[in-house]
Amino acid sequence: MGYVLGLGGPYHHDASACLVADGQPVAFAEEERFSRIKHHRDSRSAASSAAWCLAQAGIRCGDIDEIAVAWNPYWPNPADEITDPDLIAELLGPLGTGPERPRRLTIVGHHLAHAASAFYPAGVADAAVIVVDGSGDGVSTSIHHGTRAGLRCLRTFPFTQSLGWFYQFATEHAGLGDWTHAGKLMGLAAYGKPTIDLNFLHPTRDGYHLDLTPYGLAPEADHTAGYTDLTYYRALRHAYRKVFTDAGIPRQAPRSDDAHQSLAADLAASAQFLLQRCLISVVSTALEETGATALCLAGGVGLNCTTNGILARTPDTDTLFVQPAAGDAGCALGAALEVAHRRGDHTVPGPRQAHAFLGPAYDNHAIETALHDAGANFTTPPDIAATAARLIAEGKVIGWHQGRAEAGPRALGARSILADPRTTRLRDRINRDIKHRELWRPLAPSMLDPTGWTTTPDGPAEFMIVAHEATPRARQQIPGVVHADGTLRPQHVDPAHQPEYARLLHALEAETGIGVVLNTSYNGPGEPIVDTPADALASGARLGLDALVIGDYLVTTPPSAPTHQQHRPPRKGS
Repeated sequence: MGYVLGLGGPYHHDASACLVADGQPVAFAEEERFSRIKHHRDSRSAASSAAWCLAQAGIRCGDIDEIAVAWNPYWPNPADEITDPDLIAELLGPLGTGPERPRRLTIVGHHLAHAASAFYPAGVADAAVIVVDGSGDGVSTSIHHGTRAGLRCLRTFPFTQSLGWFYQFATEHAGLGDWTHAGKLMGLAAYGKPTIDLNFLHPTRDGYHLDLTPYGLAPEADHTAGYTDLTYYRALRHAYRKVFTDAGIPRQAPRSDDAHQSLAADLAASAQFLLQRCLISVVSTALEETGATALCLAGGVGLNCTTNGILARTPDTDTLFVQPAAGDAGCALGAALEVAHRRGDHTVPGPRQAHAFLGPAYDNHAIETALHDAGANFTTPPDIAATAARLIAEGKVIGWHQGRAEAGPRALGARSILADPRTTRLRDRINRDIKHRELWRPLAPSMLDPTGWTTTPDGPAEFMIVAHEATPRARQQIPGVVHADGTLRPQHVDPAHQPEYARLLHALEAETGIGVVLNTSYNGPGEPIVDTPADALASGARLGLDALVIGDYLVTTPPSAPTHQQHRPPRKGS
């Protein structure tokens, strides 16, 4: 059996690891879930996630045929192999210092890793593949052609043309936070009108063009040296502040609950509308140049559900696949798959990625140990799904911790906070009292069948990453998960991959007549999604959840929140 270990994000943010066995992903973990540091910033290591991946497969470092690392601009060129033992030790921690070192380490370009994460799991033989992010390897947008032979890059846009940075600085100017809060701008856009003229960025016949020359940043200038030490990035932030202010939008106060009634909403709507227009043009160019009808997306901008919903309806596209781990953490998956394809371990088309449950799971022994350590009062109901459904139907907000953790930033019913979607009251309670965030933030539904709830029930809905238009029935019966623009971003639950979650939805349908649940990520402000049962107990107590369901166990009175300690990656089967 051939093993490739992919590493993504070290030296930057969102460090992660993915193990591919015989061309198929078998384990994926993000370093933040172990360190409990959101995005795991400023670390040089992916050691904990890599150690867990190996333990999950029951192998050692010496069993790995090749390590694939998504490139960092401070390293050698992407084509180079690295055999430096100090670098390997730095990346892998104790795994890289023992006698059984990996046989080979290969660097994969950042955008190529993103593209591979979107194409190889898409289950198609021919596709236009688009990557859009802030910047990676000096590239901000790239167009690739995916075929049976692999990926070929057709076009790149330099970091001076970054749509991701444009959207990030609009987020900052709207008072919503840094790049990690770009999703807020997407949500806020529904409350505004695209009336602000942002004439420095416009779609073109072959993509788009961004020109900040009046603000001292020439679009074609060679800023590579400045980019390395972030001089260009800082200059760009200053330029965008002037751009938006000159457009009549003063910098907004942070964390304003009435932002949806302010100029910030119009800025959000204008930025969102312009992003969509530019990406429609990029997609049109990519489809024309490749002749493909399948479209694959990755990169941080690929997490923009609203844009994805529009691209899903592109007339010349019959298939859309968006990698659920579209951000930089997904580069571990892409780097591993790219190397596996080169080695002949992965063939195109492979099976379509049907789920994102590649992370840690915990057995009853591990759960009971955590419950006893926390001093929790718990029971083991004979039908945990039916019990949870009854609590939700009664208006309770519960934590739900089941099976293997999801890859990517969306909670998909493995590490989730759940509530009844039939009222906006619980949505508001979650936003205001549990998540401690703006009331206008949208929440999403998990459902047994999108039919009747969206106008495009056959559209992509596995990963809660594509916005669909809600039907009148959805607006009336599940208003807690319908956004202000009349859309929802559903997760279609497959019982084959989530039997317990599907049982919950069936039980909820029996209780309420509606097999839909409001689902948001199981975490508080500024913290990663929970991983271990101990994380779930601590977070549930801090957030004030009404009950917790962890495996087969029900905790109706969450214990007091313990002081957090960084935890080690679990052993296989723990």
